[in-house]
Amino acid sequence: MGLGREIADIFSKDWNLFLATNALFFGAIGIGALIAFFLPETQAAVLAVFALELKSGTLSPVSQAYGTGSILKAAWMTFANNLMYGTLQSLTLPSFLFPPYALLMGCLRSLTWGIAFIIPQGKMTLRVILPHLLTLLIEGEAYVIAIFGCLRQAEGLLWPARLGESSRIGGYLHAVRDNIRLLILVTVILVVGALYEAFELLYIAGLYKS
Repeated sequence: MGLGREIADIFSKDWNLFLATNALFFGAIGIGALIAFFLPETQAAVLAVFALELKSGTLSPVSQAYGTGSILKAAWMTFANNLMYGTLQSLTLPSFLFPPYALLMGCLRSLTWGIAFIIPQGKMTLRVILPHLLTLLIEGEAYVIAIFGCLRQAEGLLWPARLGESSRIGGYLHAVRDNIRLLILVTVILVVGALYEAFELLYIAGLYKS
């Protein structure tokens, strides 16, 4: 069985879990948008934190890459940050010890996205928000798949028979192997998302034009 067929088989076996993960992640974005709508000061506060991260925090190398005006440099740094920090460090690796961790952190991330990037207020104009919605959709779906892979590890521990295994250890290891396969798909989607995000921030929203 080829890799593509194996990945498709993972989704087909746990389609309801995948849909539920989507609903929770993107639902949290909706909740965040409602918070920003009724409490505009929360949007300003979250954007201030993001601005600090871009200036001197973990996102500063990404900001510097965008400052060059090069789509390829900006896309590379966006992809590297989203894969290494946004996926592996923040979701996947901790979930090897506690699988639900990815869902908790993922929904917290999407909640902050909803607060910061959905409601047009202040500096967040429609010119900035509308093109960025596709970025949130693409990269958000990559994170959903990463979270889904981690949740299946809990499934393997609790209900190993669902994965065709007779023991909890076998079920867990089966899910870990599947998770690694899913990370290949996550990587591809993050590449697409990074290229689009670099394009839209540099040339559509024009946030980094001198």
